[in-house]
Amino acid sequence: MTSSAKPSLPLLHVARIETTSRLAELYDDQCVEGGDDQCTAWFDADKDLAVIEYYCATRAEAEHRHAALAAFLEPYRHDEPLTGLVRDMPAEDWSETWKKFFHAEKVSDRIWIKPSWESCTADASDIIVEIDPGMSFGTGQHGTTRGCLQMLDQLAGPNTSLRLADIGCGSGILAIAAAKLGYRDIVALDNDPDAVRIARENAELNGVEGKINFRTGDCSALGLAATHDIVVANILATVLIAHAHELAGLLAAGPEARMVLSGILNPQSAEVQTAYETLGLVLVDSLQLGEWTTLCLKRLP
Repeated sequence: MTSSAKPSLPLLHVARIETTSRLAELYDDQCVEGGDDQCTAWFDADKDLAVIEYYCATRAEAEHRHAALAAFLEPYRHDEPLTGLVRDMPAEDWSETWKKFFHAEKVSDRIWIKPSWESCTADASDIIVEIDPGMSFGTGQHGTTRGCLQMLDQLAGPNTSLRLADIGCGSGILAIAAAKLGYRDIVALDNDPDAVRIARENAELNGVEGKINFRTGDCSALGLAATHDIVVANILATVLIAHAHELAGLLAAGPEARMVLSGILNPQSAEVQTAYETLGLVLVDSLQLGEWTTLCLKRLP
């Protein structure tokens, strides 16, 4: 007699946290806990919902991850929601969860962000950036990333040849969009080797790997000899302030040179602006998307 039962699939044990985008960004920027388990994170901008999931080989590890995530975020959350669970799922299904949240979307006048499994109705003059799930944050849904993309789109003229540095590149989304907008001599830096690896893979997916120099490093030791016409830094406000001197030193002196700063909660924007104004920069534009501010500054003549 032949059994008709389906073979059992390998299981992943999932540690899931649901919270606000602010807390998820905080975790992404400050968490130092490493490991070999697959981690994904995504945002539902309409609901200000962020989901972080670790996919683990054992339930004990998933329970550890869940407890560590909750313990890390609890002191910062105030009255913000923070819920979670540990569950099991077939290993082959993990990437399907992304498809419920991540869809093709136009995030600026010309830039579309899309996953590989979706098409979009872009015009011939539009820029399409394709980003698939990975361990690194940055799919264009979050207000900080979207603010930077809108600024980069505005600053790129029809025949731009401005040199650009992307500090804290994450998934590489800003550097990839910049390459497609026509920026040149692009350097993309992140202190997380996994983020740099994924950013390179995303650049290859978009056919711009030869236009971007990806490097591992942090704000305390940038190691970049040249200055750049556009410096974009989408990192925590506290880091922007602490390393204002190093970041401002990357900005060229030309009339088109601009510094784009994000990762800034709205109440923090004045303090960040002041830190750079003391170094001879002046605000030329700002953008608020939800609870996040993006600043654009230039050097005083």
